Amino acid sequence: MHAWSVGTVTGINTCLSVMAGVLGIEVEPQGVTRGRTRCFQLMVGLRNGKTSQQTPTVGFVANPRKGNVMPESVQEAVRMHLDHGRACLNEDKYDDAIACCDKAIAHDPDEATAYALRGSAYLHKGEFDRAIFDCSGAIMLRPDDVVAYAARGCAYLEKGDVDRAIDDFDLAIELNPKWTKTYALLRGCAYNGKGEVDRAIADFRKVLEIDPSDQDAKDNLRRMGVMP
Repeated sequence: MHAWSVGTVTGINTCLSVMAGVLGIEVEPQGVTRGRTRCFQLMVGLRNGKTSQQTPTVGFVANPRKGNVMPESVQEAVRMHLDHGRACLNEDKYDDAIACCDKAIAHDPDEATAYALRGSAYLHKGEFDRAIFDCSGAIMLRPDDVVAYAARGCAYLEKGDVDRAIDDFDLAIELNPKWTKTYALLRGCAYNGKGEVDRAIADFRKVLEIDPSDQDAKDNLRRMGVMP
C-alpha cells in the first residue's frame, strides 16, 4: 500500500510529458492511464500491472569499437531502431519499443538513450524493477541523463522507496534547472507521501513562484489545507 493519496499527487502527467519530449515522443494522457487512478497518472500515467519483478541479471558491457569509432552503418542502424522505439512508445506499444531498444543495444551496448528509452517503456508497463535497472544503466553510461533520473525516481516512488525517489528528483533539478517546476512538483509529491509536509509545501510553492498559474501545485496545496 502506498503512503500517498490520489488527492495529494494530482497532475504529474507534466513529468511524463517532459520525459516524452526529451525522448522525442508525444503522449496523450488518455492513452497511457488505461484506467489507473489519477494518483498513478501522476506517477507517469502507468498501466495496471505487477509492482514487483525480478531484476534482470544481464550486465552493461563496454562496446568494442575499433579506434573508438562506430561505423556509420552501425550508427544509422542504432538511430533507426531508436526512432522506431520512440514511435512504438508513442503508440503505447511498449513491448515493441523494448524490442527496438534491444536491437539498438545489440548494435551498440554503450548507447545510453536505448537504456533510458527501454526503462521508460518498462515504467509504462509497471515493471518498476526493470525500469530502475535500465535507467541506472543509462546513468552509468551518461551520468547527466536527466530523463533517466526522472524516470527512475518515478519508479522508486511507485515502489514506495521515497528517499531514493527524492534523491533522483534532486539530481534532475540540479542537472537541468530549466525543468525545476516539473521536478519540484514530483519531489513535493514524494515529500508529502513521506509525511514531510513542510518540504512538500515548499516545493509546491516553488512551482507557483515559477508559474503562478500552475493548477497542479494549487490543487495539491488546497488538498493539504493550504491556500496557494
